[in-house]
Amino acid sequence: MARRIGILGGTFDPIHVGHLVMGQEVLVQCQLDQILFMPSGEPPHKNNREMASAEDRAHMVDLAIEGYPGFELSRFELSRPGKSYTVDTLRDFRYEIGCDIALFLIIGADNAVEMGDWCKPEEVLELAQVLVVERPGFPRDRIQALYQSKMQFVETPLLDIASTTIRHRVRAGKPIRFFVPDPVVEYIEAQALYC
Repeated sequence: MARRIGILGGTFDPIHVGHLVMGQEVLVQCQLDQILFMPSGEPPHKNNREMASAEDRAHMVDLAIEGYPGFELSRFELSRPGKSYTVDTLRDFRYEIGCDIALFLIIGADNAVEMGDWCKPEEVLELAQVLVVERPGFPRDRIQALYQSKMQFVETPLLDIASTTIRHRVRAGKPIRFFVPDPVVEYIEAQALYC
């Protein structure tokens, strides 16, 4: 039987418990062998604000998933120059790993709603089975029917946590413990991120 690998990409600025719960539930429910947490290099849709450096974001992911079987950090996008389009990542990653691995792209319903704006969304759906995790405020009927019919939906606990909220809390001097794993809290404090 082919290995089943999921890609959970994002800016992870910072990674939070919502990402981890999503990963855990997809890993178990979809019987994946591994989930690769893949921080984006230069996301095309987030160029209007400053992000933590790629190395800081990757290090926070590494700290958050350390010791969890089935979770692994992938620096695949970080090693490529220019904008990180999902279609390019999947195409290049598929070339690297070969055709004998079942590839799954894990996205939130908020991303699925915007799939029509992605670069070559039809090719994305051909390169990987797209697994969509429910998110509060983004019902399935908001996803274009053309794309929705090619997606698999995964129900997970609905945790309404956003990296934006965490960054705002840090700037306001509010605690972020329980929003992110303790090692990530300590790293954010030590590196004075988001201040």
